[in-house]
Amino acid sequence: MIPWFFKQQTIRDFPNLSTKKQNKRKTEIAQRLSVQKQILESRISFAKESARKTDQLLKRKRYSKAREEMGKFKLEIVSSQPVLNTYVATSLEKQMHDVMSIEGFEFPDLLLELRNDIDFGLFAINVVDDLDIILQAEIDPFSELGIDLEAED
Repeated sequence: MIPWFFKQQTIRDFPNLSTKKQNKRKTEIAQRLSVQKQILESRISFAKESARKTDQLLKRKRYSKAREEMGKFKLEIVSSQPVLNTYVATSLEKQMHDVMSIEGFEFPDLLLELRNDIDFGLFAINVVDDLDIILQAEIDPFSELGIDLEAED
């Protein structure tokens, strides 16, 4: 299976860009990733602070205030999920661009194109399908020679 992101035109065009344009695009992605990481770290920091306050309030047996802080903690965690998803997607994009900028990079679908040109000869790719056809057409060589293997001596 060829991943969906290799089908995007901007990704397809990247290896053909000049080195300067490739570096510019990689720098832009790195900057976006840095901003997203800062946002994610601040969200995590707020969540940690809410968790710490909840713990302190529970130790002091102030359950109603602890419940409020727990609610804030839950909201912070839930609201951080889209930020985390975006951060992971941008990180993947950055890593893909790093790999695509390596000299000699080829897209994985080239392998499928090359495979179509290979003559496998006697090697069967779909062995199970081919084996079923062979077994259906198989003739018992012993019966051709008149030998009954199931006959009792």
